[in-house]
Amino acid sequence: MSQTVLIIDDEEFLCKKLSESLTEEGFLVSTANDGESGLLLARRDNPDLILLDLRLPDMDGIEALGQINNMDPRPVTILMSGHGNVDMAVSAIKKGAYDFIEKPFSIDKLKIIVKNALVNVGLKRSLDTRLRSERKQYGFHSLIGKSAAVRNIIELFEKLVTTDPKTILIGGESGTGKGLAAKVLHHNGVRAEKPIIELNCAAIPETLLESELFGHEAGSFTDAKKMKTGILEDANGGTIFLDEIGDMSPSLQAKLVKAVEERTFRRIGGKRDIKVDVRVVAATNKDLKDLVEKNVFREDLYHRLNVINFEMPSLRERREDIPLLTEHFIGYFNVDFNKNIKHVPEEVENAFMSYQWPGNVRELRSTIERAVLLSEGDTLNPKYVQIDGQSKGIKIQGDEHKMFFELDMDKLTLETVEEMVIKKALELNSWNQTKAAEMLGVTRQVLRNRMIKMDLLN
Repeated sequence: MSQTVLIIDDEEFLCKKLSESLTEEGFLVSTANDGESGLLLARRDNPDLILLDLRLPDMDGIEALGQINNMDPRPVTILMSGHGNVDMAVSAIKKGAYDFIEKPFSIDKLKIIVKNALVNVGLKRSLDTRLRSERKQYGFHSLIGKSAAVRNIIELFEKLVTTDPKTILIGGESGTGKGLAAKVLHHNGVRAEKPIIELNCAAIPETLLESELFGHEAGSFTDAKKMKTGILEDANGGTIFLDEIGDMSPSLQAKLVKAVEERTFRRIGGKRDIKVDVRVVAATNKDLKDLVEKNVFREDLYHRLNVINFEMPSLRERREDIPLLTEHFIGYFNVDFNKNIKHVPEEVENAFMSYQWPGNVRELRSTIERAVLLSEGDTLNPKYVQIDGQSKGIKIQGDEHKMFFELDMDKLTLETVEEMVIKKALELNSWNQTKAAEMLGVTRQVLRNRMIKMDLLN
C-alpha cells in the first residue's frame, strides 16, 4: 500500500512541483494552501507524512504543528521555511517536527529526507507495536492465580515497577515462573522501552558464556574473526536476565562482580572499560547461601545480587490456583491446536489437586498441552492426562478415596508399583508419613525404610 503525503503550503507552484515529484516516487499526495484546510485534510486522511510551511496565510506553522501532534497516530511532520535559521530549526524539532528544511531546497534532497523520515518512523512504530504487544502479554494478569502467594508477588511487583532496582534475585523451584517474573518486571517498569535479554548460565559452555556476556574483540581467540558485542552492551538501558546463575563457574563469577557492582566491563581481548546502564535480574533454583558456605558461589557476587530478592511459590503452595491455571492453559492450547475443550472431568480435577507437581506450573502446562492435543470432542479425556511416573509408562488418576493405575506391561515391576503406591499415599496425605503409613497399613518406620530405599525422603 502506497504511503500518503500531505503538503500544506500557500505557494501553489511549489505544491504542484512537490506533488508531481513525490507522486513519481510512488507516494499518494494531497495538497492544501492554508492551515485550516490542511488540518481538515490531515484529520480526514491521516497521512503518513506532512510537509508544512512555517508561514501560512491564516495561521503560524508552529501552531498547526501543535494540532498535528495531537493526532493519533501522529503523522511525521517536516517544516519548510524561506526565513529559517538555526534557532527556528531547533525550536521546531523540540516541538515535535521530524526535520526542518530551508527554502529554496533541492527536490532530490527533499525526497531523501522524506524517505528516511518514513523509514525511521516506520521502525519506531513497529517497535511501539511490539512494546505494546509485550506489555499486553506480560502484564500483571499473566501472573495467574488468586492465592495469597500470588497476591503477595503482585503486590511486591507493583512496588518494584515504579522504581528502578539495579539488581534483583529470584529464587524458586524449577518451573515456578522465574523467567515470567523477570519479563513482567521489565515490561511494566521504567525500562520497558529498552530490551530484555535472557542468558541461561547452565545451558552454555563456560568459554562461550563469557563471550555471550561481555563480547570479544577480533582476534582475541582462534574463532574470533570479528568483534562481537555481548548482552551487557546489547541490553544497555534495559535488563539482562541471568537464569540458573548458581551454575555459573567461580572464575566467571569473579568477572561478573565488577560488571554488577560498577556497571563496567571489558570485552574479551579488550583494553578499555565499557560503561553500561543495565538492570541485572538473576534467577536460581539452588540455595545460593548454601553454595556460598560451600565455597561454590562467590560471597561478594551473592551480596551484590541479593539487594532485592523474592521466591516464586511452588504449585504445592498455591493449590487453589490449579483450576485457574488449568482453564488458562486449556484456552491457550484450544487456540494453538484448533480444539474446543470445554469440560474437565471431576476425576482429572481431583488428580490435579492431589498431585504434588514437582515440575510446578511448567509440568501442569505440559500435561494439559498433551491432553488437549490428543483429546477429541469438548471434554479433556482422562486417559491422556498423564501425571507422575510418566517415564515408567504409568498414569495415575485418583482422589482421596481411590487410586487408578494404568500400567505399561512391558515395563511393569513390583518395585515400580510399590513406589507409585507409596508416593500416591504420601501425596494424598500431604506427605505426612504417619497418616500415609496408616493408610497403607504399615508402621511409620517401615514406610520410612521404603522411602529411604526409594530416595523419597528429600
